Amino acid sequence: MRCYAFSKIISLDDLVLTERPDPVPGPRDILLRMRAAALNFRDLAIVRGHYHVDVSPPLVPVSDGAGEVIQIGSEVTRFRIGDLVCPTYLPEWIDGPIRPWNVRRRLGGPSDGVLSELMCLHEDEAVRAPRHLDAAEAAQLPVAAATAWHSLFQLGSVRPGETVLIQGSGGISTIALQLAHAAGARTIMVTRNDRHTDALRALGADDVLSNGAAENWPHDLLNLTGQRGAEISVNVAGGSTLTRSIAATRMGGLVHLVGYAAGTIADLDIFTAIRHATTIHVATAGNRENLEDLVRAAERHKIRPVIANLFRLKQIRDAFAFLAKGGHLGKVGLILDF
Repeated sequence: MRCYAFSKIISLDDLVLTERPDPVPGPRDILLRMRAAALNFRDLAIVRGHYHVDVSPPLVPVSDGAGEVIQIGSEVTRFRIGDLVCPTYLPEWIDGPIRPWNVRRRLGGPSDGVLSELMCLHEDEAVRAPRHLDAAEAAQLPVAAATAWHSLFQLGSVRPGETVLIQGSGGISTIALQLAHAAGARTIMVTRNDRHTDALRALGADDVLSNGAAENWPHDLLNLTGQRGAEISVNVAGGSTLTRSIAATRMGGLVHLVGYAAGTIADLDIFTAIRHATTIHVATAGNRENLEDLVRAAERHKIRPVIANLFRLKQIRDAFAFLAKGGHLGKVGLILDF
C-alpha cells in the first residue's frame, strides 16, 4: 500500500510517498480504504515541532479521516463491508473520563495517522459516519467536532435559551456554532473582521461581533446580552484572548479553552476570573462515545461540517500552507486519491 510518511525527520520537506506492506486484518479488525482526510491545527503544530507530545519518524501524519470498509474479520459485529467510517483520534478512549492510559495513542502522532491508502483497525477504534455525509465531510469529525461536542455536552451542557459565545471561524468554531444552534442556544460569534459574517449567520449565528482583534469587544457582548454575558464561551486561540472571553462570560459561567492558535501561553487576569467566578475547562478532544453521540445529532439535525478548501493529496503542502495562513471558514480537507 502507499502512504505519505515522515521518513527521517518531522518536516514537510521530508513528507514523502512511500510503500508499506498491505495490512492483514485479524478476527476483530476492519480494513479501510481511506477516502478523505482533514487537517487540524495539531497537524501543523507537529510539523512545526511545537506539539505537546513527542513524535518521531517514521510517522504517517494527520489525525482526521474517513474510509470505506473493504474487509472485516470473522468476529466483527460493529461494521459491514461498504460502510463509511471514521477512525477515532484517541483509539483507546472509548468512554468515561480521560485517563493517562487511554490517551497514549493519538492518530497522526505519536501513532500513525490517516494519510494512507489502507488502514487496519480494531473494530472498537472506529465510528460509522453520518449517513448523509460524503467522505470529505465525514473526515472533518473525529478531532474538531468531537472536541466541540465533548466540551459543550460532556464537560458542560448547553441548554435552550442560553447564550453561547464562540471565538473564530475555523473548524471547531463552525461546528460548535452548528451544535449550539441545534441545541436551541443563542449563538454569538466573535471574529477579527467581517469577512465571514454572512456565512456564519447562515450557519445559525444570531449575532456576529467582527471586532475580535480589539480589546474592548467584551463590552459589545455585554451590551448585546443586557450586561449579563454569555453562559458558555468557546475560546480557540488562547494567548491574550482568554481573559477577554472570561470578561464576556456571566458570573458563574463556563469557558472552554479548546485551542492555542494565538500561542501556547494563555494570559489570565486573576481578578477578572475572580469577579466572574469563572470555571475554565481545557479540552482534549473526545472519546468514542462522544463521537457516536455527535453522529446521531448530526443525522438528526442534518448538520454538515464546513469545508474551507478541498485539496488533492498531491497538494498536501499547499493544504498545510492554506491552514497556516488562517482566517478561513471551516476546515481544510484532503481527497486521498493515491
